[in-house]
Amino acid sequence: MSGSRQQALVEARKLVRTFGSAPDPRRRAQAVVSELRRAEGWPPAAQHEIAAADAWLKAAPAATALEPRLRALLALLS
Repeated sequence: MSGSRQQALVEARKLVRTFGSAPDPRRRAQAVVSELRRAEGWPPAAQHEIAAADAWLKAAPAATALEPRLRALLALLS
């Protein structure tokens, strides 16, 4: 189910806010990106950034790099 960009940002921020307590950081990171991808109406530049973050996650970056990258993505999309 797709939703609005604003709702996706709210949900993604909630997931990032509790990132430190997540039992599986990679799964949490993927949930953040999935939430953003499901939303409709992103401008092309935002779609590109979300897709780039998804590709970056698939490359298995260091777990310590996940939260800063997600926070940067959310800041860019806000």
